[in-house]
Amino acid sequence: MENFRAYFMENVRWLAVIWFIALVMTVTMLLNGIPAYEIGYGMLLCGFVMVVALLIGYGRHRESFRQLSQMQETIVAAPEDLKTPEYMYERQYQACIRAIAQEKDRLQKEMNNRQQDLSEYYSMWVHQVKTPIAALKLLLDEEMNACLDADGMEENDTCVINLRQKQNELFRIEQYVDMALQYTRLGAPSNDFVIESVLLDAAIKPSIHKYAKQFIHKQLRLDYVPQEVRAVTDQKWLGFVIDQLLSNAVKYTKKGGVTIRVFTVASPQTGRSGEQEMADVHREWYERTPTHMEQVHILIEDTGIGISADDLPRVCEMGYTGYNGHADQYSTGIGLYLCRAILDKLGHQFILTSKQGQGTRAEIIF
Repeated sequence: MENFRAYFMENVRWLAVIWFIALVMTVTMLLNGIPAYEIGYGMLLCGFVMVVALLIGYGRHRESFRQLSQMQETIVAAPEDLKTPEYMYERQYQACIRAIAQEKDRLQKEMNNRQQDLSEYYSMWVHQVKTPIAALKLLLDEEMNACLDADGMEENDTCVINLRQKQNELFRIEQYVDMALQYTRLGAPSNDFVIESVLLDAAIKPSIHKYAKQFIHKQLRLDYVPQEVRAVTDQKWLGFVIDQLLSNAVKYTKKGGVTIRVFTVASPQTGRSGEQEMADVHREWYERTPTHMEQVHILIEDTGIGISADDLPRVCEMGYTGYNGHADQYSTGIGLYLCRAILDKLGHQFILTSKQGQGTRAEIIF
């Protein structure tokens, strides 16, 4: 109805002109003695033709309006799909739409090329900067061995403590380099996901080995029992997620330790109650490949400072650091964002629960 009202208002001036001409002709014919019934018959016939013309015009107007509305909502319709123009102004409007579409395609192609160049540059930069990082690690290890081999040198000596601190800072640099590379790859138009059946222990152990020195340096306990459980995922990207979760666990845990568990629970499709499923999360451990009616879980739980209730809903946002980020000068606000984005692309569920002062629990569900 609103569309018809708009069409009527667009043509009301022409209708007024037509009715004015009809009125003039009627008065003229009456003054010339033409019978009124003949004038009325002619006016009725003209009115019928005018109504038919209005309806045909409205049909064309509605179709044009529908195509433009669809193009506006989806922004995917090709300009070639527009109907053949009937008027000069329609031809000009369609020419403008085609010019805008061509400019959009040009900008899209330019943006994709720039993104590809940026991704290639970051990849090249990361691989180049890893060479001096590896060299520095070897030099620090050699210096550390020399200090420890020296007579009377102990772990609490100033030389050893300074070297440990240098190793930790170099490890942090390596983390940020890897994070920059993964962030660039994740935003690329195409990614290198390889989805296959993965033994989760093969994705977790490299991360544990990577952070072993951090656990030793902070004197934290690590509880992990390897499980022969498989899940369909990408091993490399999953390993990066576990790296980030372990990094946060070690960073924000001052005493106690970190627990990593891999287990399967019955899928909700089995009809069991939510309480039973949550009980299984804490109780059941399996050493086998799950069936299609089971869910696979990776649970990483620490005894650290936790996350405040106000920050918890936003910690996976890009660049958000929250209270812990203000207290920690090394926080970037990117790690958990990347975890969420990667797991979403892999189709896995990510649940983060925490209570300030009592630790954090990160759970990946396959």
